[in-house]
This record gives sequence, structure tokens and C-alpha cells, in this order.
Amino acid sequence: MPQRMYRSFQGLLLLGLCIFFASKAASGQLTWYINARFVPLTLFGIVMLAVLAQIIFSEIKRSRQRAQDGEHDHGHAPASSNLWFMLVPLLIGILIPARPLDSSAFATKGFNTNAPLVSADSSALLFETDSEEHNVLDWIKLFNYEEDVTQFVGQKASVIGFVFFNEDLSENQFFVSRFVVSCCAADGFAIAMAAEWDEAAALQQDSWVLVKGSIEAITINDRRVPMIVAESVQEVPVPNQPYLFP
Repeated sequence: MPQRMYRSFQGLLLLGLCIFFASKAASGQLTWYINARFVPLTLFGIVMLAVLAQIIFSEIKRSRQRAQDGEHDHGHAPASSNLWFMLVPLLIGILIPARPLDSSAFATKGFNTNAPLVSADSSALLFETDSEEHNVLDWIKLFNYEEDVTQFVGQKASVIGFVFFNEDLSENQFFVSRFVVSCCAADGFAIAMAAEWDEAAALQQDSWVLVKGSIEAITINDRRVPMIVAESVQEVPVPNQPYLFP
């Protein structure tokens, strides 16, 4: 492949990656892939991709000008196979629709009703916030790191997650589930909080719901874990931020 053609494809791929990541940032889907704390670094990367693409296009323009003046480029382009390392991830990102992890990932990742991989450092702060502001991870933290869980029984709760049915629960119970992401979606692990509702059978697997009710303590796999006795269950859209961060 001629060097100028190679550089043209290289510039187009860099520009394509820049546009792809910029579109994900603009749509709010960037955090479907990475932890929110890495968004500023990714935005910096988007700018750098644009700068590199501009440098390559400027170089191509100068090369064409030199050719018109009778000069010749004597450099050799690297193997064209190198371009595939840039093209493949771009094609995967474009062709595979973006969606947050759901229960289909449980087959490989499993799920936890406690939070063994999450630090207890922030659990003390949870006592300073209203119980209805706790999310699924917050409740699991409290039950995982506090010996006396009876202090939480009867507290009001309001959590959002996707529905997951499991044989560990009865017919009128289900799990309200979320994925916790430390770095990116690849290292995400699922957590689940039990809920009890008389109309649980009417819910659809993986549908997102807002569950409001009061907290009870139940035993699953020999551990005391939280359960919401639901007063209401309302279907909601997928949140702008479907993942929780430890």
C-alpha cells in the first residue's frame, strides 16, 4: 500500500474513533463502558485523537504539494495489517448496539447478595443520609459490615434496579439488581437485593423498576441480607447511569 494511502486510512480511522467516542460522550453512554471518574481522561483522549488526525491530514496535504512540485516521497508504509488493530474495535463499537449489562451476564459473572469486593470505608457515611436515599449497594454494605442488622428493619427504602428471578426466592419475590463497576464494564460484578411483592409474577426479567417499601432481614446462603417488602413497584426507563461505583 502506498505510504500516502496508508496515512489517509490512518487519519480516517483516528477521526472515526474520535467521532465514535465523542458521540458516546454526548449521548451519555460513555459511562456504560467505563467508571465515571475516567470520563475526563477519555474526553482528553478524544481531543488528542482529533489533534492526531489533523496532523496526519496536514502531512498528507504537504505530501501532495511536494508531489506537485516534482518531489517524491521515498518512505515505505508499514504493513496494512496494522490498520486492523484500529479498525476492529471501531467496527465492534458501531455494529454492536450499546446496552448496559443485564442478567444475561450472570451466567459468567454470577451475582452477590453481599458486597465482599467493596470497601467498608464509606459505610459510616451511610448513617448520615436518609434511608430512602440508599441504593442497592448502600443497603448491601450496611448489612455486610454491621453486626446488628435489626436496627435497619422497618426503615423506608427506595431503590432502582433491574428484575432478576431466581430459585432461591419464592414466587412473590425477586431480586433488584445492579452492576458495580470499578474501572470498566469488563470488571463489573452484579449485586442483588431481594424484594417481596404480591404481583411479582407480572414483572418482566431485566425490566428496570423503582421499588419502594420497608426493609426486612432474610437469610440467603447462610447470610443475613436486606429485603424490601414492597409497597409499590413501578417500571422505569434504564437510568442514564445504570452502574453503581464503589
